[in-house]
Amino acid sequence: MTWLENLLIIAGILLDVFAAMEIQGAMIAKLKKRTIFVASVVVAASELVFYFGGYAVCRLLAINGYIVNPVKQGEVLAVIVLALLGIRLILKALKREFIQERRREALIVFDYIRIVIVSSFYTTAAGCACGLVGNTVWQIIALILAISVLVVLGGLYTGMHFGFEKKTIAYIAGALLLWAAGVEIFLSRVVDLI
Repeated sequence: MTWLENLLIIAGILLDVFAAMEIQGAMIAKLKKRTIFVASVVVAASELVFYFGGYAVCRLLAINGYIVNPVKQGEVLAVIVLALLGIRLILKALKREFIQERRREALIVFDYIRIVIVSSFYTTAAGCACGLVGNTVWQIIALILAISVLVVLGGLYTGMHFGFEKKTIAYIAGALLLWAAGVEIFLSRVVDLI
């Protein structure tokens, strides 16, 4: 996959985390540098672990010959996974979930770790598709680290200053990014199969 496709995929998936951080940011009184650092490390570490878990499993299956023509199947799988992840984000945008608001002095990891882990499971599916295709690992590491820090910072500050109503926009933007990557993969590679 190209760097643009990787960027769209990682950014689209991590906009779910942006929305979670926005909700958390809306409830804290003051944002501390330590809070930002811990949240960024937790998000980046979980995304990396889950991405490379999916990547490693599917890459090993491809290398050992358990999957016939892994690159083409990976590209088809990537299009399907990205379409489904986009639909999931749209459904989250349409769903008006109740959020119990209460002002806190600090952000506690256990308040947002569940949301981050659930989002990371979807990163595993993207990692699997990329493992079949055989992506450049260093590029993915850099993208996940950089975008994780940006979504944590952006989400916390947006929530702190504007509340958490912008999360719907984040879900829709994430879905559009995932669909754009899926369409690009479909048009540039999968259409050749048909």
